[in-house]
Amino acid sequence: MTAIYSVLHLLVDGMCALAMFGRFLPRGNGHLYILLYNFCAFSLQMPFGVALDALCGSGKERRGEFPFLFAAAGVLCTIAGVFTHPVILGIGNALFHVGGGVGTIREDTAKGQKGRWLGIFVAPGALGLYLGTLSGKNGSWNLWIPGTGILMLMLCARAVYQLKRRDRHSRKGSLRESSLQENGNGEEADGGQASKGIAAVAACCMAVVILRSYVGMAVAFPWKTGILAGTLAVLAVAGGKIAGGFTAARYGLPGTTVISLGLAGICFLLSSSWLPGLAALFLFNMTMPITLYWMVCSVPEMPGFAFGFLTFALFLGFLPAYFGLIPAAGGNLAGCAGSIVSLLALAAGYRLTGRDR
Repeated sequence: MTAIYSVLHLLVDGMCALAMFGRFLPRGNGHLYILLYNFCAFSLQMPFGVALDALCGSGKERRGEFPFLFAAAGVLCTIAGVFTHPVILGIGNALFHVGGGVGTIREDTAKGQKGRWLGIFVAPGALGLYLGTLSGKNGSWNLWIPGTGILMLMLCARAVYQLKRRDRHSRKGSLRESSLQENGNGEEADGGQASKGIAAVAACCMAVVILRSYVGMAVAFPWKTGILAGTLAVLAVAGGKIAGGFTAARYGLPGTTVISLGLAGICFLLSSSWLPGLAALFLFNMTMPITLYWMVCSVPEMPGFAFGFLTFALFLGFLPAYFGLIPAAGGNLAGCAGSIVSLLALAAGYRLTGRDR
């Protein structure tokens, strides 16, 4: 299912970008449409995630029906939103991300992947947004929407078949969720860490995600012109997210954080050139699955809330650049500062929660 959710992630985000840049923004009121869409797509994931957690409770959620139903509803709303309004489009995006995210979290847990599959799921979104934006701005959205919608529905049908097949095999025993109790080094989480530890993790992860969101919008690179440079940049972002999940599962959250963000800060200082700039994007985005996995580990019974909480942080990071409250900066200093502050925030969180090892 993770593979299906990942491909659907690319297609859903691509369709949303296609619709926004090819259909809605050319009509006018673009500033308002962007705010409405982003609010629905990111902020609503938290209440949707809480609702999904409540529906799951215990028992049938281990077979994956409810996460898939949310994801499928998101696909249908996304298709409907293309022909109606950005609000419907954003709601569809939010429903899919929560359903697909929780479904991936549960599979990652069941297979003992320690966050590897989280990076695989989140990475295609950046590529989908880039391709959809490019096609929408070039006026070719009408060519892609029908085929994309049909492919999304076919993948949902495949997911139904796969869930039914898996359900038959899982009747012999339920999936265990013990690996969510592990920290980034594969050790058991301290049962004595209750609300104080959760609050520390939440605060650190939120701060880092807000910074990541803002830096992604505010930082500009002089070499990032043309389709080739844009494609290399988005591949670096997506590759960093995948690499972050695998590296953290192998070497632990603290070590991966220190190395990736420390090197990212150095590369940002040299990012006026394309090679260190691409390296900075790759390294900086390695923390995306790290923050998600750490947040999920802190509230293992509430994966929907954990996922939605961090997407709400993405929306908060979007607001300063949207309203022009903080002027956009060059890639060098802003990116370096964002990397160092993120490193300090996560390091402090690891120490406060006893995961600095």
